Amino acid sequence: MKVTTFTDAMIKKLRPENKKYVRGEGNGFTIRVMPSGVKTWLYIYSFGDKRREMNLGGYPDVTLETARDKFMAAKRKVKNGLDPIAEKKAAVEALRNELTFHQLATEYIANNVEGQLTEKSVYDIKRVLLGSEKDGAVDDFKSWRSKKASSITAEDVAKLLKAVSERSAAAARNIIKTARPMFAYALPRGIVGENPFILASIKSFLSKPVRSKLEPTFKNRTLTEDEIRHVWNSLQTGKGSIEAKNALRLMLLTGQRPSEVLGLHSDEINGNWWTLPKHRTKARLDVKRADHMVYLVPESLQIIGMKSGLIFKSPAPAKIKPGEPAVIKPIAINALGHMLRANNYFGLPPWGAHDLRRTCRTFMSDIDGITTNAAEAILNHAKEGTKRNYDQHKYQRQIENALTLWRDKLVEIIGKPLVQDLPSNVIPIRGKSATN
Repeated sequence: MKVTTFTDAMIKKLRPENKKYVRGEGNGFTIRVMPSGVKTWLYIYSFGDKRREMNLGGYPDVTLETARDKFMAAKRKVKNGLDPIAEKKAAVEALRNELTFHQLATEYIANNVEGQLTEKSVYDIKRVLLGSEKDGAVDDFKSWRSKKASSITAEDVAKLLKAVSERSAAAARNIIKTARPMFAYALPRGIVGENPFILASIKSFLSKPVRSKLEPTFKNRTLTEDEIRHVWNSLQTGKGSIEAKNALRLMLLTGQRPSEVLGLHSDEINGNWWTLPKHRTKARLDVKRADHMVYLVPESLQIIGMKSGLIFKSPAPAKIKPGEPAVIKPIAINALGHMLRANNYFGLPPWGAHDLRRTCRTFMSDIDGITTNAAEAILNHAKEGTKRNYDQHKYQRQIENALTLWRDKLVEIIGKPLVQDLPSNVIPIRGKSATN
């Protein structure tokens, strides 16, 4: 390592090379230059027979004068028998241990939620952990907002869950589902000493009836043939917009997720094929996954129509910020839930939009000519085991065949044409035909 007296002019002239390199002024005051061109001030010293490397900040944000002051202060500590790195780490940990529940929630959402989960999931997590701004909204964590996250115990959690479960067992389970990953995020970062939302620890503070309410539920609602027929016919009437009802029809016909159907854009349709962009799917972070191809039977195309832009556009007024274009959004998933509840689930036991996807997949298992591979390809589920690496087939021919057979089964169940005004001898085509 070359030793020289640093000057601003010299530091500016340092150019990146193929490998990182360092320049030193002596006594451990050093600057590191990376191949990317990033320059970082360092204090290199020995403490307890171990080589230590303290980051003093990046240049030019940290000037030569400031970096030298930091170096001199750290050097004095070493001379007095103190390790500046250990001291700095202890100070950071002490500061992080002071985070309140609300501060932790804000950090967790910024680092591990936003930009990584679907818009609906981000909204739900924010609503639970940060509270809703809507008038009259329930904030179950209101009394915890200014409470130190590190001071929250399993007993505190048990008391909260007991109170919430008296109002809604589902809300109590949702609190566990949402808050437990946040404390799992905080644990290795030294923000908390334990995860108080581990169910095994919570249960010891609760009675058996309350514990039973907190047991995770498994969603397995599947509509029967009679229920499918009833729902399909009931969608012609009842409360709610025609767009929302058509979105439910398309979910059943294609087996796609509610958020994926609601976000459908006319640019994604080419002939009888819908190319669902990877970034709109749950596979958006999987580097081995690609855009998802969905075959659209004639009835699906008729339901979609010839609209341009978002197919299922929200009727709510577009949000307009000063100096920016209006933001047009699709129908919200929550809006579908509100519509179903407003119609008392059309006279059936409670069901949701995602149950239509499960219904589609379940019936496909009973239709001759639809293989498991084709059914799973339609749902865009990740391939398991070695298939993930070795089976690169796109299954488009099988997807087309399976969705056509499922459409035929629906016609048999409904007992009449799925879309009344679609002539049996006409196949609507949108744009150019996709090549399979």
